[in-house]
Amino acid sequence: MKRPRWIISLALLACCASISPALAQSPTDYVRGILTKTMAIQTDPALAGPAHETQRGQRIHQVIEQSFDFQEMTRDALGSTYGQISGGQRQEFTNTFSYLFQDSYTRMVLKFLLKENITYNRESREGGKARVDTTIVRTNESIPVTYMMHQAQGGWLLYDVNVDGVSILNNYRTQFSQAIKTKGFGFLLERMKTQRQAIK
Repeated sequence: MKRPRWIISLALLACCASISPALAQSPTDYVRGILTKTMAIQTDPALAGPAHETQRGQRIHQVIEQSFDFQEMTRDALGSTYGQISGGQRQEFTNTFSYLFQDSYTRMVLKFLLKENITYNRESREGGKARVDTTIVRTNESIPVTYMMHQAQGGWLLYDVNVDGVSILNNYRTQFSQAIKTKGFGFLLERMKTQRQAIK
């Protein structure tokens, strides 16, 4: 059964924070702390209601920007194409991709994320990477969510989230690969730039 897009967005946004956590913090504590902080934005009485939606959106947008390693995500999502394009094209694609990602999930969390019950299951580390397995527990379903992160810039940064067995980064990789194969990298970049310009 295909999960609704809002569940994927929830998994992503629930694990963000407005500051980079210290490496002394365990990966599980990192996820727990930033999940609590993210939901607090949506449930803060001072930010409640349509009149404060823009303010909530700005805070959430900042959370995403500071919590994900978009350079790493771009490198992984583009695969072999990353090494075939110029440095300028890499930077332009990364900037465009990160902005679209932040905008998309900001809109989704504003619409769907309020308060969730989360269980923290297993944590594992290997080298400079870490994995935290959690479960979103609801009345009629339990959704396994795994957060993938690595050490960067003095703290943990996310580079993938696996929701119910589906890697979000793999989804991007598949979409980008198909577009590049059929239309070329230039087409993909221009299409994404057009999408960014349409955002108000």
